[in-house]
Amino acid sequence: MDFCSSINGLPAFIISDILSRLPTKTVIRCKSVCKSWRNLLLEPYFANLHLSRSPASLIVHQVGSDILNLLEFQDEFDGHDLRYDPVMKFDLRVCYPDGQILLVGSVNGLLCFCDYTNECLFICNPTVRQYVTVPEPKHRTRYPSMIVYGFGFSSISGQYKLVQIYQKALSDPALGNCSYENLGEVYTLGTGKWRSIGTVPFGYDLRLYSVTLNGNIHWLICDMESPYSICAFDIENESFRGFSSVPGLSRGTLYKSLGLLEGRLCVSDNSSNSDLVIWVMKEYGVSESWTKEIVIRLESDLTCLLYAQVTPIKVWRNGDILMLWRDDFLCSYNAERNSLEQVVVPRESAHIVHRFITYEMMLHVASFCSLKDFAMEKVDMF
Repeated sequence: MDFCSSINGLPAFIISDILSRLPTKTVIRCKSVCKSWRNLLLEPYFANLHLSRSPASLIVHQVGSDILNLLEFQDEFDGHDLRYDPVMKFDLRVCYPDGQILLVGSVNGLLCFCDYTNECLFICNPTVRQYVTVPEPKHRTRYPSMIVYGFGFSSISGQYKLVQIYQKALSDPALGNCSYENLGEVYTLGTGKWRSIGTVPFGYDLRLYSVTLNGNIHWLICDMESPYSICAFDIENESFRGFSSVPGLSRGTLYKSLGLLEGRLCVSDNSSNSDLVIWVMKEYGVSESWTKEIVIRLESDLTCLLYAQVTPIKVWRNGDILMLWRDDFLCSYNAERNSLEQVVVPRESAHIVHRFITYEMMLHVASFCSLKDFAMEKVDMF
């Protein structure tokens, strides 16, 4: 009796339990073991079980080459690194070969991208190599009007939603300060259509990413008159509100970034001429819980960080901090030595000549969720 036949004598839920504990690339290989395993691994039950146990990794999008790499964290007390496996490399040019693709968000293994050249949006799952093209929204980018996106998931309804904020210019910026009217639309994956959600408060910076946590999509806002520095969009109720602001944080978004650090909302403020400060919200939604978690003195070899957007990604087990400097390179900061060490990121751009490649990076949990489970969506492979 072969191995597959013997293990198939076990109940399906036990086999699923065993296989869900394996690394993502191993599960991909398991699909080729036998037909019964393949069918089992395509079940939503297995996808949800594996997702609940999958460790976070780092999704790296090379803007310009449109290559996606999924890098695994190798994190021990005596050292840390990022592991690159060519098996987990994906080429987005198959989806939109002539576009300028930028990352909108990563939720439960699903990635949302916007092709700003062709005004297209698509949602993909690189693990199962599926993607769907989102129908064209009502509003399109026309200078001086701007568009901001966010992507999130509601654990209450189990729905994935894409929100568009259309910042309609009411005057010509060339004549002075430009005012905007903000209009919102929402696309729920599986419905095939956008819905208007009316006017949206605050002003947004299209250069900055949103962050999804606890059923809300968050943005830093650039409205200098607002008492808030962060806006939260409730994915389930589809409503916007000002969110607990970091105490003493200057208005605007210059040299600031919003992120997640060890599962908590964080704000990186690099607007002073001496310190890079990383604030962490210890208790979600409680303004008093904002804590000045990390202060990096920008002296000696660290002056390169001055007046730049620095986004923290992960705290390693030994206390070092993995950070993205602007969109240019990844580095680890050691507090004891007050020093930086550049982290090498795979670069595959031989087909692009004389073009500078920048990076988009987000935490990502690999998933076997099939986009075919969403009605009204035409699923393509890549």
